[in-house]
Amino acid sequence: MHLSAGSQIGGVLEPVGALPVIVEDDVLIGGNCGLYEGTVLKQRAMIGAGTILTGSTPLYDLVRGEVYRMEGDAPLVIPSDVVVVPGSRAIAAGQGKQWDISIYTPVIKYRDSKTGLSIRLEELLR
Repeated sequence: MHLSAGSQIGGVLEPVGALPVIVEDDVLIGGNCGLYEGTVLKQRAMIGAGTILTGSTPLYDLVRGEVYRMEGDAPLVIPSDVVVVPGSRAIAAGQGKQWDISIYTPVIKYRDSKTGLSIRLEELLR
């Protein structure tokens, strides 16, 4: 795992019974990220700078049309080999819609040639 500057991995001190954060092998976590209660990062996932993930944060995969969420007592699972970046989504109803407000949400994109270059650079710097 590579943990960049300013990133935080949350604990499970409170509430009692909270789910841990689990980070598998070869995960890269960008600067100023927050990984908190109830999040599992599968192997080779990359978390882009400034991304915040919690068990209650829905994660949108626009390519595959899926939404990853915490299910009951199961944690939010970030799939292997994905790149998660910060994004936003429009509020669909009420005052938020009238004011044209968007809220933060993480989004999955997939590895491309630029991602591959970033990974190779990271390996060289180690």
